[in-house]
Amino acid sequence: MQTRDHVPFVCPAGHRLAPGRVLVGWSPCVCPPCEERGRGLRGHRTYLCLDCKDEHVTTKCYLPHHVPSENAAFRWP
Repeated sequence: MQTRDHVPFVCPAGHRLAPGRVLVGWSPCVCPPCEERGRGLRGHRTYLCLDCKDEHVTTKCYLPHHVPSENAAFRWP
């Protein structure tokens, strides 16, 4: 079964995530929302806004949303 993610159209700062203005990546993770996904899919698709980067701000969206487990020693990603 293939999983489809909702693709964000704007970053949290309100910039449009248009072609050439966003870097799409992957961040492996085992937080509760990712544990439910199949093997090889345990992680987050990341969207890095290049308009924010041009303003020297890092704005990254994670899908599925990152939810740290209750006993996590740190909040990453």
